[in-house]
Amino acid sequence: MHDELLHQVYEAVGADLYAYIERVCANDADADDLFQESFARLLGSDFAGDNVADSRRYLFRIATNLMRDRFRWSRRWGFTVLPELIGRAPESRYLDEIDAHRALATLKPRQRALLWLAYVEGMTHDEIAATVGVGSKSVRVLLSRARKEILNQLGEHLS
Repeated sequence: MHDELLHQVYEAVGADLYAYIERVCANDADADDLFQESFARLLGSDFAGDNVADSRRYLFRIATNLMRDRFRWSRRWGFTVLPELIGRAPESRYLDEIDAHRALATLKPRQRALLWLAYVEGMTHDEIAATVGVGSKSVRVLLSRARKEILNQLGEHLS
């Protein structure tokens, strides 16, 4: 990857990638490390992307895999509120941040990542599939299950 493209990728993708990592990890030190590692792996790879969009998808895939590895080692991931998800709950006006945080904490890491990529990053099902490493047809089902689960959890926290 040449320097000009790397600069363009960093400018176009950096803030979004960092926000994704930070929300999934909920730890600034981990987010900093994983953000830097994602770009280091991009530079050290044989990735032949020649545009920002391809590099963006590849970086999100790298970050997702790094977070998955970190989770396996530490068995902890804290999460902050995803306002886009809370707004989908019919009872959302009664929720507070702690309820949403607890509800999200009950989800599996992959469910959290799917919800973030879909509702915060606005990725398509194909882009999500490439990022998390599942078939594109599976994303619809997995995302539907994750939405149902978060809404069930939010409902339990309200009762």
